[in-house]
Amino acid sequence: MTSIEANRRSFDELVDKAVSFAAAGNWEEAAVETQQAGRFAWIDHSGLFASKALEDVLGRIRRSIPCTTETRAREGRTPRVVVHVATQLYGAGGHTQTISRWVRQDPGSEHRLVLTRQGGVEVPAKIAECFRTSAGPVFLDRRPGGLVRRASALRRLVSAADVVVVHAHPHDVVPALALGLEGLPPAVYVNHADHVFWLGTSAASVVLNLRQSGLDLCVSRRGVDPSRCMVANRPLELAPADRRQEEQRSEGRLGWGVSDDEFLVVSAAAESKYDPIGTQSLIGLFTSFLAQHPRARLLVAGPSAQGMWSEAADATGGRIQALGRLSNVPELFSAADVYVDSFPFASLTSLLEAGAHGLPLITFRGHPAECAVLGADSPGLDNELFVPSTEQEFIAALASLADSPKFRAARGAATKAAVLHGHSHSAWRDTAAAIYAKASDAVGPIATGQTPWQDGPLDQLVARVQQQTGFAGTGAAAADVVSLRKLPQRLGQWSALRKTRQVRLSQLLPEWARSRAAEARRLAKSPSSRRVLTAGFGNAATLRQQRVR
Repeated sequence: MTSIEANRRSFDELVDKAVSFAAAGNWEEAAVETQQAGRFAWIDHSGLFASKALEDVLGRIRRSIPCTTETRAREGRTPRVVVHVATQLYGAGGHTQTISRWVRQDPGSEHRLVLTRQGGVEVPAKIAECFRTSAGPVFLDRRPGGLVRRASALRRLVSAADVVVVHAHPHDVVPALALGLEGLPPAVYVNHADHVFWLGTSAASVVLNLRQSGLDLCVSRRGVDPSRCMVANRPLELAPADRRQEEQRSEGRLGWGVSDDEFLVVSAAAESKYDPIGTQSLIGLFTSFLAQHPRARLLVAGPSAQGMWSEAADATGGRIQALGRLSNVPELFSAADVYVDSFPFASLTSLLEAGAHGLPLITFRGHPAECAVLGADSPGLDNELFVPSTEQEFIAALASLADSPKFRAARGAATKAAVLHGHSHSAWRDTAAAIYAKASDAVGPIATGQTPWQDGPLDQLVARVQQQTGFAGTGAAAADVVSLRKLPQRLGQWSALRKTRQVRLSQLLPEWARSRAAEARRLAKSPSSRRVLTAGFGNAATLRQQRVR
C-alpha cells in the first residue's frame, strides 16, 4: 500500500513542474501540470487538502490572461444573473441535482450554465430543461484551444454576471484561472468534496460548505479565513413519501422478501463506501446486532452481492443482503423501518433522502474526533441523528428502535420534518439570498493561508478509502491530461501510458476534437438528442456574440 509520504513526494514533483513552467511564462503547460497535480492529490491523498504552492501558480496564470473589456454595473440590477460552472454533469450525479434544484427554486434570478469538460456525455434531461430558454449550457471543451483559452472564454462569459457559483471537480483549473480578479463577479465555491483535496480557494470569494465538519476542515487544512465561509443546505430533489397503508406496505416488503414481523434496516451508497478500514465495518456491526435480534434484516442498495457481501449473506442466513445498484431506491425506503448510513464513508445525500421518507437515521461515528468529515452531519438535522461511536452504542440505538414501534414512528416523523424544513422551497430562497448577500459583501478573492501537511488518522483513513476506488496512481493522473497536452508531449506521454493500458486511442486527439467527435457519435446514435445539438448551435452563436476567441 502506497504511503502518504510517498504520495507527497510524487505530488511535490508534479508541483515543481507546474511552478517551473509558470516561472518560465509557459502558461498552458503550467495549467496542465497544475491540473495533473490536482487530479493526483484528489485521488491519491498526499496529506494535503489544499496547496498554497499550486494556488500561487494558478494566481500567476490567472493574472496573465487578458481581462475582458466588457463591464456592466451590477448594483441593484434585476434580475440577478447567476452563472453556474461545472466540469461535467451526469444523469444521477449530485451536481446535476443541486444545479437543477437551485435554478427551479430561485426563479427570481436569471441562471446560466457553463461546462468546462463535458466531453461526449449527454447533458441530463433535468438540466437541459432548466436551461432550455437561456443561452446554455455552454460547452467550453468543444472549441479549439487548451485550458488557458477555456479560462479566457469563461471569463468573458461571466463578466456581466452578478455572481458565479462553482460546482467544479476538485482538479478543474479552468474556473480558478478565469475568476478571482478585481472587476469580475464574486465566485462562490461549493465545497461538495469536503473530504478530499481540491483546487480554487484563491479564486473564491466565498466557500459554501454543506456542513459544519466541512467548514472546520476548510479553515484548518485549506487555509481559508472563517469569515469567508458559510454553512448551508444544498437544494435537493427529495421525494418524501407518506407512510403507506399497512396492506400496501406489507406487499412492498414481500417484494423484497421481508415479512411483516421482521425489523428491516436499509442503507444505500456506492460500494466503496462500505469497504472496511481497520477492524470495524457495517457488516460486522450489524452481525453483532443480529446476534441479539435474529428477526432483523439489513438490505443494502449499491454494493453487488459478491465478496464480503456474499460471505455475510451466507454467515447470516440471508439476513444481510447486498442488492446491487437499484433504480427504485425510494421503494426500498418505503418498505424499511430504519436507515443506517454507510460506513466507514458516509453518504449524506442518501441519508437525507431516507430521512425524507420518515425513517429514523443512524450514522456510526467510530472514527477519531478529527475525522468528523468522514461521518454525516447536516444543518438542522444533527439533533435528530443517532450517532453511536462504539459497537455497544450502535447495537443499543438499533435495539431502541426495533423494540418500540411507537418510538420509531416518532423519531421518523421528527426526522422527516427536520429534513423537509431544511430543504423546503422557502428555506432555499432564504439560503440563496444569504449566499448572494455574502458573495456581494466579499471584498476580493480569498488570500489562501497555510495549507498544513499531516499524516494523522484522517489522512490515513482518506488515503485507504481512495486506494480502493480503482482510480488511483500517478499513471491515472497522467492519463487524465494526455489530451490536454501539445502534440509532441501528447504523443510521448500516450506512448508511455499505452504500455499500462491506461489510455485510449482517441486520447491522441486534442481534447476539444475528442469531445466534438464523442458528441457527434452520441448524437448519431440518439436522434432524440438533436435538441441538444440545436442548443449547441445556439451556444456557438452566443459565444461569437460575446467575442470568445
